This record gives sequence, structure tokens and C-alpha cells, in this order.
Amino acid sequence: MTSAEGTGRAERPALGRTGAVVSAGGRRRGITASGAGLVVLFIILSLLFIIPLYWMVLSSMRPQGSIFGASINLLPTGLTLDNYERLINTTPFPRWFLNSTLQSLGYATLTVAICALAGYALAKYSFRGRSIIFWSILGSQMLPFQLLIVPLFIEIVKLGLVESYFGAIVPLAAHPIGLFFMRQYMLSFNDDLLAAGRVDGASEYRLFWSVVLPNIRPALATLFILFALDYWNNLLWPLIVFRNPDNMPIAVGLGGLVNQYKISYDLLLAGSALATLPIIGLFFVFRRQFMAGTSVTGTGIQ
Repeated sequence: MTSAEGTGRAERPALGRTGAVVSAGGRRRGITASGAGLVVLFIILSLLFIIPLYWMVLSSMRPQGSIFGASINLLPTGLTLDNYERLINTTPFPRWFLNSTLQSLGYATLTVAICALAGYALAKYSFRGRSIIFWSILGSQMLPFQLLIVPLFIEIVKLGLVESYFGAIVPLAAHPIGLFFMRQYMLSFNDDLLAAGRVDGASEYRLFWSVVLPNIRPALATLFILFALDYWNNLLWPLIVFRNPDNMPIAVGLGGLVNQYKISYDLLLAGSALATLPIIGLFFVFRRQFMAGTSVTGTGIQ
């Protein structure tokens, strides 16, 4: 190789991770067409999610007669908090909010605990029938939930769990997708850590509590957010379990505002706007663990 060829190669510009051309001095000269296309695509997708949420918040602060018109008004004009005041004063919304919070946290906690224990056992212990058990549980996910309503309802009636938080939470706690996620995550866990703990005399329960759980926090946080969101938006099962309006969660309570005689869109949008706040807050609290947990593939490897 001649000196001229070496100099020519050294002076060639490098490409940055975003597709921008970077000179030898480290300055960006521009952005490629593919990089610009990705930016435009992400902006469009962001607007598709943000605009309906923005419209909901604005409409929740407008009188019902001003919500729907000939055109969609996205300007913050004519806003008032009267809808929120009427929602709190005319409905048991604070009670609905408390019920949803307690039931969602209880459901997410119990489901994550069961999935973590079952996923750890199916991933790290060898016993006869392990694969059959796993695929049988995973195959049960193909059954529509509507087919399970009657057996589940008979179960909670016989156990005396109707009109109780336990009746709404316990029958749904064993989640096949959550078990699959935790098993795949556990497969990537280093067996040497478990072997070292056993050499030190740690029991199996101690290993799970002190060694496994601290190292799978991203997976736990991811499942916790997803299961909390799943129950927070659940309408069908709480509607079957509860009859007393004071025990109903937000989804069932807001659904009661829609009937064949009148739909109170102003109160419905106000309640929906308030119902989004806890999930957004929960995501921001666990956002780092959530992003770390969702960045792994099906084999548990980044």
C-alpha cells in the first residue's frame, strides 16, 4: 500500500450511528435520507398517539355542547374545570379511583410473584414433565377469556369471594404470558451465581430472594407495569364480580356513564383524563427498569 492510498483512506469521512456523516475532526456534515426518514416516521407516530390524548384533555374541560362540532377544535379555548367538579360531586369517582388503585396494585403484585416463582422453577430445575407443564400452561392462553367466565364465576361463588377484592384478583393471577416472559428471562440467568450460593450453604428460598430477585428487577418492573395497566383497563371481569357501585373500579364506573338514554361525554372524558394519570406516573417511576426489561429478546439476551 502506498502512502497516497493510506492518506486517502485516513481522510474518508465516517458515518455516525444516526446516519450522519462525521468528518475526521468529529463534525457532522449532514444526515442521510434513511436517517431523515426515520425521524419523520417517529414524529408522525408520536403525533398519532399525542393528538388524541391532547384532544381528550381539552374536551374534558369543555361543556358537552362544545365537545363535538363541525370541526375539531384543538385550540385551548373555553376551558373550565366544571366537568371535574361535577364528576366528583355527582359520582363516587374518588371511591372508584381508590378501588382501581388497590385492585391494580394487588393484582400486579400477586401476578408478578406467581410468574417469577413459576418461571424460576421451570427454567432452573429439571424434573419430569417440565416441558409438558410449560407448554400446557402456554397453550391455555389460546382459550378466549369469555369461555372461562362461567367456571371462574362458579369458583368465586363457592369460595364466597363475590363482592370482594380477592374475587376480582385471585382468579386472574396465574397469567400464561407472564410466566413465559419470566421463564425466558430466567434462562439467561447465570447458573454460576446459584452454584456459588449453594456452596455457601444458602437454601433455595434464600437463593431466590437474595440472588435471583435483585438481578431480575427490570423484568419484574416490566411485568408489574403491564399487569397494572391490564387490570386498570379491565371492564368485563370486575363487572361480573361486583354489584355494589362502591366496590367497582374506574373502568366499570365510567362505563356506567354510557347508557341507552344518555351519554355524559363531559363527565366521561373528565374521568378518562384522570384515569390516565396513575399509569403515566407508574411508568415514569419504573421507566429505566421497564426499558431495560423490554430490551431483551425471547432468549433473555440483549
